[in-house]
Amino acid sequence: MAANTSPLLSRLLAWFWYLLPANPILVRVVYAMSRRTRHLWLRFGYLAILFAVVMVMLLTRSSGGSVSLADLAKGASVTFMVASITQLGLMCFLAPVFTAGAITQERDSQTFNILLSTPLSNAQIVIGSLLSRLYFVIVLLLAGLPIFFSTMIYGGVTTDQILMSFSIAGSTAVLTGSLAIAISMIRVGTRRTIFSFFFAIALYLAAVYAIGTYATGFRIAEAPANPVTGEQLSWLAAFHPFMALDVTLNRVVAPNIAAVADYGIFKQYLAAYPQRMYIAMTLTLSVCLIVLSMLFVRRGAKEGEGTLWSKFAGIFRKGQTGERTRKPHQVWSNPIAWREAVTRASAMSRGIGRYGVIAGGFVGFGVLLYLYLKQGATYTASVTRDWVALLVALEFAIVMLIAVNTAASSLTKDKETKTLDITLTTPISSKYLIWGKLRGLVSSVLPLIMVPTISLLVFAIVELIRKPTERVVFFETSLQVGASLIVFSAYACMLGLHFSLKQRKTVKAVLLSVTVLLVANAALYSFWNAVVGSSGSLGSALSPATPFTMILGLVNPLPMMESHAKYLGSLSTIRINAAVGTAIFVTLHAVVVYSWYLSMVKSFDRIIRKQSGQ
Repeated sequence: MAANTSPLLSRLLAWFWYLLPANPILVRVVYAMSRRTRHLWLRFGYLAILFAVVMVMLLTRSSGGSVSLADLAKGASVTFMVASITQLGLMCFLAPVFTAGAITQERDSQTFNILLSTPLSNAQIVIGSLLSRLYFVIVLLLAGLPIFFSTMIYGGVTTDQILMSFSIAGSTAVLTGSLAIAISMIRVGTRRTIFSFFFAIALYLAAVYAIGTYATGFRIAEAPANPVTGEQLSWLAAFHPFMALDVTLNRVVAPNIAAVADYGIFKQYLAAYPQRMYIAMTLTLSVCLIVLSMLFVRRGAKEGEGTLWSKFAGIFRKGQTGERTRKPHQVWSNPIAWREAVTRASAMSRGIGRYGVIAGGFVGFGVLLYLYLKQGATYTASVTRDWVALLVALEFAIVMLIAVNTAASSLTKDKETKTLDITLTTPISSKYLIWGKLRGLVSSVLPLIMVPTISLLVFAIVELIRKPTERVVFFETSLQVGASLIVFSAYACMLGLHFSLKQRKTVKAVLLSVTVLLVANAALYSFWNAVVGSSGSLGSALSPATPFTMILGLVNPLPMMESHAKYLGSLSTIRINAAVGTAIFVTLHAVVVYSWYLSMVKSFDRIIRKQSGQ
């Protein structure tokens, strides 16, 4: 019996060894990429950000005269809170960056088919691709562990809190990595995978957090309210990393499990232990996604073979007899612009994705208008204005991401398909080409820009008829927001075109464009909020200077005022300042975009010639 068991155990150990520790893909990627200079700088930048946050918070909280030990402990607790939120935010961004290109890079370099011809199993390919990318994320987490333990010096922070914070960040990284691998394996296209992935994550995080924070219907009645902020735990906390982290940081208090004993066992744990349930559910979902990905590694449809679904769909197509034709397109005066706007827009700016975003935006504003009209006691003008600003910000973020993704893949697609070489042999000049792409890209997102513009206009018209004592938005606000959205969308398109011209591969161009867009907007918003955010009515004139502060100053200027009464008394000044500021900064930004366009035209031939010689 022992003799028969030993070979079986040896085979199981060998299978596990080559599946995880000695996985060929994991070994190759870790050995080759861990020595790259850019990964060294990435680790350095990650640790520098965490260290800077911790040091600034510690010095700020401990500055001044004599500080008691209780004050130091409280400062350490606040420092840990800010550092944990920063770390989780970085994980939500860095994990997709590392994992989204795991399969797409193999496909773009034409090595994926070679990988399929090797003796590697589906499990080895999927798990090796996942672990090879998560390796760097886990290394980043472990590298930041000493920084977090330094916050325990003065007390106020427990080991359990640190471990739970790292567990939430780690499980989030595993889930995003598993989801990225699943999307890459299931979807036929590769260039759109990364943007769709980033878009879905950003939309989920923003939407669920907004609903869980502001929607009273999702709050747990048995959960005690925060004595300072009055915030109460939501049922969605177990489904959102930042809301689960709030429970770990004691910003939101979870009820005792005895207080929710009337619920089912699953709901009891969701209410009493949301952070642990989040970790358990994300890891379980990750395992399911990994197993699902294994089923699609060698799927016949990706090699052109027919599947059951394709044969079933073909039954309906066979019903069409005779020659199938379609109506001719009405091409614009600039065919390059028409091509970008109509036939080459990204997946999320056309088709189902485009109409889904438009319909979702109008539905959101429609529901908010209905609640404002029917439940005015709860959804007052101030509350409704907060929600309107949130929806406009969400729509604006979607527009910016779509614009930068589409622009970043515009020229690189032509390079990869060799159609740019054909275009350059025609009389089309670089000025005509880039202007056509810019015009077409901006035109492709105009329907999305119309959603908040028309919605704000409807709000203004309804209030103009009802004449309430305090209005949510004004008539000119929709025009100011629409003009600002157009010019900032042009900014995003120029940013994407810049990297699309500089880079040869779509994946790299998209990642660099999205990274620069996110970091730049976050930095601009933080700087503006620190310098101008509390400047009163003057802030409404300066808010159109940067993208997301425009929403704060034009749609919801109340947070910039000292009080609600001060806001009502300064409405005339705020409206005049907003109109003047919008006119000035929209014109200024348009000039900058045009100058950027001329600079790109001037360097176009030199860059293309340099890339052709490589």
